[in-house]
Amino acid sequence: MDPRIWRHLPQGLVDRVLAFLPPDAFFRARAVCKRWYSLVFSDSFLELHLRLAPALPCFVFFLLPSTTASSPPPPPALLLNPVSDSWHRIPLDAVIPPGFSPAASSHGVLCFISDDAGSKTLVLCNLLSKLAAHLPPSPTPRLFPTVGLAVGPSSICTVLAGDDMISPFAVKNLTAECFHADGVTGFYSPWATGSALPRLCSFEPGRMAYAASAGRFYGMSCGPFGVLAYDVAANAWEKIQPPMRRFLRSPSIAECGGGRVVLVAAVEKSKLSVPRSVRVWSLQPCGRAWSELDRMPHDVHARFCDAEAGRGFECVGHGDFLVITMRASHDVLLFHVRRKEWRWAPPCPFLRGPGGGGVGTLRGFAYVPRLATPCMALLDSSSFMPPLGFDG
Repeated sequence: MDPRIWRHLPQGLVDRVLAFLPPDAFFRARAVCKRWYSLVFSDSFLELHLRLAPALPCFVFFLLPSTTASSPPPPPALLLNPVSDSWHRIPLDAVIPPGFSPAASSHGVLCFISDDAGSKTLVLCNLLSKLAAHLPPSPTPRLFPTVGLAVGPSSICTVLAGDDMISPFAVKNLTAECFHADGVTGFYSPWATGSALPRLCSFEPGRMAYAASAGRFYGMSCGPFGVLAYDVAANAWEKIQPPMRRFLRSPSIAECGGGRVVLVAAVEKSKLSVPRSVRVWSLQPCGRAWSELDRMPHDVHARFCDAEAGRGFECVGHGDFLVITMRASHDVLLFHVRRKEWRWAPPCPFLRGPGGGGVGTLRGFAYVPRLATPCMALLDSSSFMPPLGFDG
């Protein structure tokens, strides 16, 4: 196209083109002119972006310290695009107050929970717009509860489960409580929905996976291993027996592929007929049975064992991808569910230290980069600052 024509293109057409840009390209384009710079503050452009921008199956990682300091500052977010294998760094010290840790994610919103024991405070954050909002404090004192988050364009659902503080010296997994807000129906229930957990359940520290098609949160229970499912509409919990539960190690529940619930775990059995492996199972539509999707190839498993060193691992899913992070290293392993392909992500260039990594454990969350997350308007906004942009 003749360059002289560009300046005469209708602004609406130019805005539609910009709305399709991935976030890193969009933030670079903001340096072109004042109007493009101000688009992130334009309600009409943000609405256009919400309708047109493709959903990118990204993952965000946090390097959690190995030792707990007094009110540590939040670590920067490390964003991985598994399609382009590109890393970006987003600082959070101007958005999230000290003493909060990443706990859950849903679409373009990340959830941080207060570290102090007692009533918990949750902060919802959009990494790109630097918009943050606080939920009301939870009524039940807890230590390190498991957190589930599900947001839509005009709704928020958050679940806190387990680690009830029955005394300053003891906790038990007894109850769960749920926060609901829906801008369409006008329903607002600040921690008014409570439920009893199944007997003898013990949540694995971490987060829950949400399957929108089933309207359920899923989490792991240990001792013995089991899958806990919470039906939001029925406000009821149930236990689901995982496959080969007597021989599992480091099982993780994840959601991928538009509502598919999967279980990823190492299988270790003494008999030679069942070699050690890492397997992926999918929960069937009946909600009770599992089918095996794939096993980690031998060459990948050999490198995985060296990197993991028997210290455990975690898995998170998003779109067609599953991501495995290890407590003993900062390596990131990717599994494409539809293609059944295993590959290693490139090393993160923002991690420094001996062997190319810092001190601490990488924890990953599913993330959809969005310039706007309208559901957060349901809460009182606590901060709004100029957008962060990307490093790298």
